[in-house]
Formats: sequence, structure tokens, C-alpha cells
Amino acid sequence: MLKQQIKELITRMLENEGYATCNYIGCFDIAAKKDKLLLIKVLQNVDSILPEHAQNLKILANNLDANPIIVGEQTRKEKLQTGIVYERFETPTVSVETFDELIVNGIFPRMYRDKGGLYVEIDSSILKNARNQKQMTQRELAEAVGVNKKSIYEHEKNQIRMMLSIAERLESILKKKIMTPAEVFKRYDEHGAPKDALEKQVGSDLLKLGFKVDYAKHSPIDVFAKEKALIVSDVASDKRRLKAKAKSLKDMISVTNIPGLLITDKTKEKDIMGLPVLKRSDLKELEKKDLIRMSKKSK
Repeated sequence: MLKQQIKELITRMLENEGYATCNYIGCFDIAAKKDKLLLIKVLQNVDSILPEHAQNLKILANNLDANPIIVGEQTRKEKLQTGIVYERFETPTVSVETFDELIVNGIFPRMYRDKGGLYVEIDSSILKNARNQKQMTQRELAEAVGVNKKSIYEHEKNQIRMMLSIAERLESILKKKIMTPAEVFKRYDEHGAPKDALEKQVGSDLLKLGFKVDYAKHSPIDVFAKEKALIVSDVASDKRRLKAKAKSLKDMISVTNIPGLLITDKTKEKDIMGLPVLKRSDLKELEKKDLIRMSKKSK
């Protein structure tokens, strides 16, 4: 399938399951919200994702309390298999079929594809308890499985991935399920930087008002201002760009239900497409509560 066909298929799938969706062209292609907010990047070849898009996808996810995921058909070398997670820039990456299983049936993939082969997540405490119940030392279990003692020690001490073949041998010997579903819905602590002088000035003004501030690119949102309420803003230096991006921000707000506004350094308009518009120079005259109240008019 072509990218647009995949995008349309995923959108229909999500909407059939009760998700509110919107589309964008940038670091993500689909935003979808039901119980959780998903930011989905759609690619025919998942190896073609740009590093800056992957980074900004994680920045956006961090600030919106969302889960990013890449959905595609193939890598440069192979077709994506069902039930396997192929990570790209630390972002979960799955086939359309795997995404369908996840969204429609709640079936999580079990394995990860890495350079060394297939890996799984295991529960280290279950591994340790099962070994003790069998009255085996770490060395005895390691010898039975065909690995060194350090490997068993590390997997009991830390929640780290294990080669699928080893995990299967351990489950056979211990008569206990130690494998857990792959971590598809991940959280990130990724932050951005202002792309120009205007964003830097706006961020500085928002900091002075008492907000925590972050920045994103290739996104409907340029600047995040966070406190108990989270407001998002799109910052533009000219009227044409402001109007062009207003629809994208409005669509994003309609899905996320997070208040937002537009900030510019020169405009006489107070509203664009139902979004409040604020001149940067007026930020100095406002208090935090005023800005939150203004942004909530967009909801």
C-alpha cells in the first residue's frame, strides 16, 4: 500500500473503534484520542523516518501525555511481521496488522526485532521466584539453559530484554511464564528548543508568568506552557502563516481537548477560526490566570 492508503486505513480503523482523529503533515500524521492520546507516524518504509521528526514526535508526546507510535509496511530489507515491534529512534514501530490487533482486539505484540534477532520483555521477579521454587542456583539454571551465570544474575536484577530463544528455554525448564507483552505505549522525557527569536521571546515571557515551557517543530504546536492547566500556542511572525497553521492547531485542540491560543508579534485580529490571538507585546500585561482563561476559549 502507498502511505496515503495506509493513513486512510488506520484512520477508519481508529474511528470505527470510537477514537476522535485529526490529520497533520509533519512529525506525525494522525492524532487519535479515546482512553489515551496516540500520535501516529505513518510510513510505507519505516526506515525513511527523519531523525528530527522522531525527536519532535517524542517531544510532542511528552508534553501532551501521549503515546507515539510508527506504523508502516516494511523496512529496507523486509516486510514488517505481525506481533513484532521494530523500534526506530526508540519509538515503537509496528505493521498495520499489528496495529489493528492492538487497537481492535487489545492484543499486544510480544517480541522486538533487533540486530541480534528477536527479543522479549521478561518479569525479573517471576524469573527469580520460579528459580527459587525449583531450588536451583543461578549457576545451575544458567548451565541448564546454556548461558553463563552472569546472564541469569543480570536478568533477575534488572528489567532488561532477553533473547526469545533463551526465554523459551527458561519457561520450559521452570514451567512458568516469564515473558510479558512488549512495551508499545511508552513515555518519554524529551525536550526541544526555540527555532527562532520570536519563539525564544515568547518562551521567556511565559516563563516569567510562571509556566514551564517547551518547544516543538514540525508540529501544530510551537510552544507549550504548562502548569496545572496546559496551554499550547502556535507562534507566527506573519499573518499568512498564522492563518495557515490555525486550522492545524484547531484540529489538534479538538482531539486533545487541551486549551490553546495563537501568539504573534503583529496582528490586529483577536480571533482566527475560533482561536484567541494574542500579540506578544501584550503578554507582559497579563497574569498566568488571564492567559489560561483566554486559552480556554478555544475549547
